[in-house]
Amino acid sequence: MPSKEEEFAELFGATQQRLFGMLVSMLRNSEDARDVLQQTAVTAWENYSDFEPGTDFFRWMAALAKYETLTFINYKRRSKLYFKQEMMDQLVDDACGLSDESIEARCTALRECVTKLADTDRKLIDCRYTHGLGSHGTAKLLDRSQASVCNSLRRIRQSLLRCIKRTLSEEKVA
Repeated sequence: MPSKEEEFAELFGATQQRLFGMLVSMLRNSEDARDVLQQTAVTAWENYSDFEPGTDFFRWMAALAKYETLTFINYKRRSKLYFKQEMMDQLVDDACGLSDESIEARCTALRECVTKLADTDRKLIDCRYTHGLGSHGTAKLLDRSQASVCNSLRRIRQSLLRCIKRTLSEEKVA
């Protein structure tokens, strides 16, 4: 029988990526999302005795993450890039409503769509998201203006979204 620590680590490990994605969508910044994810993990561990075995661990973690996000935003009030409470509630509800199969299908479609990008676009995506560089760091690394990087990323994200939607709709037809 696994220990309490092992049980928590297994459950958290299984939901960590999905939770991180939800936090990035709420905070719009991967560094902030990592900070909030770390604090959420600490809070979850401290309150793990409140979790009811057999219930949805991700939903429980998402609720904790929502409150940690609110605390974080209140602390860093200087930025106007954060969502209002209603929008955050909707993002959490949307994230909790997706099945693991749906998320996996979207991830698979994303991976396929990324392989279809031009090499320069793939390199830009890799710098920004795989290596976690902000638009400023990416621009510096690629010797481009920050505005150019932001415009390119916007165009690439729109292209990827269209590709993902097309791929998923083709899978439903097949």
